[in-house]
Amino acid sequence: MNITLPLDGSLLPRREREWAGWLARPHENPLSTRADFASGEVVLENDLCVYTQDARYADGLPYSGLIVTRRLCETVFDLTPQEAAAVHALLAEVRDLLDKTVQPDGYTVGWNVYPAGGQHIPHVHLHVIPRWKADATAGAGLRYFLKAARQETVREAERRPGS
Repeated sequence: MNITLPLDGSLLPRREREWAGWLARPHENPLSTRADFASGEVVLENDLCVYTQDARYADGLPYSGLIVTRRLCETVFDLTPQEAAAVHALLAEVRDLLDKTVQPDGYTVGWNVYPAGGQHIPHVHLHVIPRWKADATAGAGLRYFLKAARQETVREAERRPGS
């Protein structure tokens, strides 16, 4: 499978607009309160965060989900030590649940921070994505796609006249 992603500079402005929109309308932020997960499924929770497999945020990745803090804060860098510990504890519970129910062969776990880092909703959330050996993208982690995009950008620059 070949994946084509246009690297034309249009994604960042879109992320920045989305970010600004949520900041202007914080009461509409879909990750702001647990009540906003009513159309999704809160699978696990503790006092400081929830894990949801809300289909609105799964992006076609089966059984993937988000760990979201109950307190509104923008990024992982804004977590209190207690929240960071609660996220980590819930992550262990999520892994245990997924290992028992859907038995993935691996996981991709990550944070997007600020629009330039891919975050478009200003509320800290940890992506938990189970992975299987049979997946077309098996073996490709977070850095794989970033490095591939960078290599293609360099190749395009080398092909331009005058380079």
